[in-house]
Amino acid sequence: MQVALDDLDLNEAARPSVPPYANVTDEQRQAGRHLTAIHRMHLREISKARMILRHVTDGTSDPTAFIEALRDMEMAQNYRLFGNICGQECRMLQFHHDAEEHHMFPALEANGTDEIRCMVAKLRGEHLVVHELIDRLVEAAHSLSSYPDDRGFIQAATIFDKLEAVVRSHFGYEETGLKDALGVHVGYI
Repeated sequence: MQVALDDLDLNEAARPSVPPYANVTDEQRQAGRHLTAIHRMHLREISKARMILRHVTDGTSDPTAFIEALRDMEMAQNYRLFGNICGQECRMLQFHHDAEEHHMFPALEANGTDEIRCMVAKLRGEHLVVHELIDRLVEAAHSLSSYPDDRGFIQAATIFDKLEAVVRSHFGYEETGLKDALGVHVGYI
């Protein structure tokens, strides 16, 4: 049974914190800056989609324009190659999370403090929420592409809103908590 959209939550109140690191060099901080730069790239793509969605919801475009515009955007120009409506951007976000899951997080777990290990466990759980929302957006967008109606558009827009809020919150938490830890415990990103 699928979890209700409203129940897909990051439980931000349960996020463990990481104490500040002392004596972190500028070179070590570069890994955290790099993570932030990668996140900004993803957020720019989400903002582009948000602008298109805004045009549809304010009545200056019809719901089918949402799909057409997504196909023309950088984040979705590889739609046919990847087989989903968010195209390259969803693949890039998945790749980003896979790199964290298989390289960055294991290094943090092996070399970090107990607080870092708790934070990594929380971030892994949050990735599952992000991936579920991406899957739901892909499914809703496919449906909307085949049967463009108001109900389908509302469903896709609602999922998009949730995905955007979750990704922004997740990225902020990750950047804040790992900004120094990456350079100290991993050395790169």
